[in-house]
Amino acid sequence: MERRLTAILAADFVGYSARVGADEEGTVRAIRGLMDALELVVGLHRGRVVKTMGDGMLVEFGSVVDAVSCATVMQDRLAERNADFDDAQAYLLRIGVHVGDILVDQGDIFGDGVNIAARIEALAQPGGIVVSGRVHEDVSGRLGLAFRDMGEHALKNIKQPVQLFAIEREVEQQISQPVQQLPDKPSLAVLPLVNFSSDQENEYFADGLTEDIITALAHVPWMFVIARNSTFTYKGTPVDVRKVGRDLGVRYVFEGSVRTQGTRMRVTGQLVDAETGAHIWADKIDGSTDDIFAFQDQITETITAAIAPGIQHAEIDRSSRTPPSNLNAYDHYLRALSALNRAQISTASEHLDAAINISPTYAKAMAIRAWCYTLQVAWTANESYEANVSNGLKLAYDALHLDGRDLEVAAYAGYTISFFGDDIDRGRGLVQHATENCPSFAWAWTSRGMLEGVHGDSEKAVEYCQIAKRLNPRDPQMFRVQLALGTAYGELDQFEKAYEAVTLGLRLNPNIVTLYVQAISCLVRFGRIEEAREQARLLMVHSPNFRVLEVAKHLANFRHSSLKSYNVEALIAAGLPQ
Repeated sequence: MERRLTAILAADFVGYSARVGADEEGTVRAIRGLMDALELVVGLHRGRVVKTMGDGMLVEFGSVVDAVSCATVMQDRLAERNADFDDAQAYLLRIGVHVGDILVDQGDIFGDGVNIAARIEALAQPGGIVVSGRVHEDVSGRLGLAFRDMGEHALKNIKQPVQLFAIEREVEQQISQPVQQLPDKPSLAVLPLVNFSSDQENEYFADGLTEDIITALAHVPWMFVIARNSTFTYKGTPVDVRKVGRDLGVRYVFEGSVRTQGTRMRVTGQLVDAETGAHIWADKIDGSTDDIFAFQDQITETITAAIAPGIQHAEIDRSSRTPPSNLNAYDHYLRALSALNRAQISTASEHLDAAINISPTYAKAMAIRAWCYTLQVAWTANESYEANVSNGLKLAYDALHLDGRDLEVAAYAGYTISFFGDDIDRGRGLVQHATENCPSFAWAWTSRGMLEGVHGDSEKAVEYCQIAKRLNPRDPQMFRVQLALGTAYGELDQFEKAYEAVTLGLRLNPNIVTLYVQAISCLVRFGRIEEAREQARLLMVHSPNFRVLEVAKHLANFRHSSLKSYNVEALIAAGLPQ
């Protein structure tokens, strides 16, 4: 067994047993959805979910700052969800955070450190966070949080009393969101399909089916389809489709469920007018998991035909999608997408490598794996730059050779070759082609804005980022848009806007190297050297292998090779190692 010092977060839903007694199925479904949302937050804060226990979770972090930051964001996310419900419907979480020695055995963790985290979690108020004195000492003054001294507490089976502090969190006023105007074309949000199967492992099948429906519908040029990451924020909680329509600015909402028995699968769905709540269409579709891809196509055709009876099958270019021949490969692909949505690049890469190994002609997995190499440079800076470039380009070109007609393959591969400066114009053209032929492809619009900012017209980059925001207004990876905006505003000499953009990006995900680089560049330009040095210190905590030389190497690939938002001299002035 391994022993190590780590930050432990214990979380538990309040009143779980009573809820299960009143509505077992509804409670379990709701908790599943909430757990998915919370695991996403954990991933973005570089935590590892050790285990979930039905009504709670145990998480470990390498950084106590990440652990406390994650705890506050978890409570924020639940508060956002609870805002739409009365007290009886709201789900409240208690959280405890401690730093201590643990024993690790086969992925699980044990010891007093774990026990203390669990004991202090039970002392938190519903919706509250309690931390030990050791945590308070480590984070005090670093996260802008206020603490209330709870004094020393004798905890069950813990020899010494433990000093505790409650985080005092004022309920922030919700920023009023602008009313979304309905687009000029038919607009649709596809809510996550609810998994009614007894086997929780089927959850990712339901998620994968939802994503395939969204992707297929987004290929219809005259439709406006909200991206997956925004609709998945509603997962696991009862929703009023009229509110969904108002929140996302769409006229129609599709909702449904998946139920499996053996190899048989039934998908039920209904299309609802989000303005009136009236049902336009409802149906059930039966199929078999033995041929999951044919079943997905059947679902897509049925739903599309219901939404627009006059649409032709050719308008959903299914032939451009080449699914893997082996279901195990598809399983890895779905798990990779889930990891990427949590910014877990290494986990996603492992699953994509496994998918490609099983199905060597799986072009989509290869293209997304190529993109992961760009993320190693932009998000972590922890691996050899030359190896990332070489591996990423090879996979990108291989994917294009196998299935360059697939818009997703073209977009991910095109972004990679342009980002690495190998064939800038071809790469930009492929991403542009994806947005023009799949106008609701939010990821491609963000990537087009990113490439335009480093290679072309910065005003267009801002425009494309705004389109991405409109298509995916609740994207958990909105930090990518903020990163692209920071680059574009810097080139336009609008450094206050650039700093505002990257600061918001860092709040959304405090682990992205290039966001720190842009923030430091702006701060040095403003003459705020001490703040720049503090950002540099935080950057080195997250990415100790960071070197300014690697940034300079990468900048040479861009047509705007002296990007104002990536000022090498500013990085050196802030004390970053060369």
